[in-house]
Amino acid sequence: MNNDKMNMLNSYLSINVAPILIDFASNISIPKSVIIPANCETKELNGYYEGVDFLAPKWYYDLTNTNEAKIIVIKDIDSISKEEQLKFKELLEYRQVSTFKIPENTRIILTATNINKETINEEIYSLVAHI
Repeated sequence: MNNDKMNMLNSYLSINVAPILIDFASNISIPKSVIIPANCETKELNGYYEGVDFLAPKWYYDLTNTNEAKIIVIKDIDSISKEEQLKFKELLEYRQVSTFKIPENTRIILTATNINKETINEEIYSLVAHI
């Protein structure tokens, strides 16, 4: 892994300005992270109904059970179609899913194997910082 890219990633994480798209850390373990596979079902991303109650997705509870800063990792975004990638737009742009806002101290990383205009949706790409 390129040390310059890793240093840049750490710098971007410290300032938390935008979600970060990377292609060099797909298989590393990121401490304090909540992993969301890109190919997850929409109800796993946005929440679901249980009877008449609308519940947050499981990862949201993992994220909010502490005041400690956390990282959301959307794993392998390039493994799904560009159209399906749009299910992450609300999370990336508004830092929420459905009615559930993510904590302000949460960072977002998207991993990909291959980043180019054929693999990443243009609208999603416009919402991230690419390292």
